[in-house]
Amino acid sequence: MSTVPTAALDQLMKRLLLQLLVTAGLIGGAVYGWYVWQPVSDSAPSAAGPGGPPPTPVDITHARLEALQDRLEAVGTARARESIEVVAQLAGRIAAIHFHEGQQVETGQVLVELDSAREQAELREANAQLAESRRQLNRARTMLQSNTVSQAQVDELSATVDAAEARSAVIQVRLQNHVIVAPFEGVVGLRDVSLGAFVEPNRRITTLDDISTLRIDFSVPERFLDRLTLGLGVLATSAAFPEHPFAGEINRIDTRIDPTTRAIRVQAEFPNENGRLKPGMFLRVELTLSERQAVVVPEEAVVSEGERHYVFRVADNRVERQQVQLGQRRRGEVEIRSGLAAAESVVIAGVHRLRDGAAIRIRNEQPMPSSNAQ
Repeated sequence: MSTVPTAALDQLMKRLLLQLLVTAGLIGGAVYGWYVWQPVSDSAPSAAGPGGPPPTPVDITHARLEALQDRLEAVGTARARESIEVVAQLAGRIAAIHFHEGQQVETGQVLVELDSAREQAELREANAQLAESRRQLNRARTMLQSNTVSQAQVDELSATVDAAEARSAVIQVRLQNHVIVAPFEGVVGLRDVSLGAFVEPNRRITTLDDISTLRIDFSVPERFLDRLTLGLGVLATSAAFPEHPFAGEINRIDTRIDPTTRAIRVQAEFPNENGRLKPGMFLRVELTLSERQAVVVPEEAVVSEGERHYVFRVADNRVERQQVQLGQRRRGEVEIRSGLAAAESVVIAGVHRLRDGAAIRIRNEQPMPSSNAQ
């Protein structure tokens, strides 16, 4: 009796088992394919219903027509309406100071006096010489009538009188320059000299600023030139007073555009009765260039894909994917410049689950939020 070796028997069993597994896999695949490709019976139930997928629940609102303001922002520097450095025109010793730092002064008020004792003595001497020259001239004119003196002598004495009058006038001007007065109404700043100090010509003594009205200089790009007009309203804010905007208006527009920056220099005036604004302050400026009617929708209604923007417009319980052009943005809202009309309905909740032409179920219809934020 012959026997099969155990190793050979094991090898045979493994082959048979492998064949059975392969055969079972082929049969299972064929059954699955037949099941998948088998047409669905018309009577088979559908989870989506006879019309396709179930309607998507969404919230909608209506586009609204609203007044928008086109605004331009810039930065500027505050300047006093009138501003000078008070200086001495002549060298001299300060004899009197007639102001306090930060004081409001009037036009013509004396601020500083320089020692003028020498000039006053020279003026007395010049006036005495002038008086003597006039007496000699008058005597010569009397004697000319009796031919005691010649006309040439009279002319010479007349020239002497003229020279004496001129010398007296020069000394009077020098005396006036020893008294420094305020050329306009304003506020004096810190003084840089002390009583008794000797000052040279053009030495700064203090500053004088008229800050009842302040001017703010700023630049505007040339593309806005046609929208700049005198009297246009301006709002300015400062880091020192962030909660207190200052209102003014444009009162000067430069006649030239800077060829380097392609911007034009503009100057606006701001009332400053309380003195909050100071010359040299850095300010942010906002101009309202124009006001217009525009279509606005909530920001959540807009779907952006790269540089393109879309909204889902609602009609007959379906949506239409509509490309739009955006304009100005503000808190919670965005302007639609084209692609959507006022009063049209748009989806504001559920937009990311929608496709063009999809059926919807309106879950909530919200009115446009009222907002005065510009």
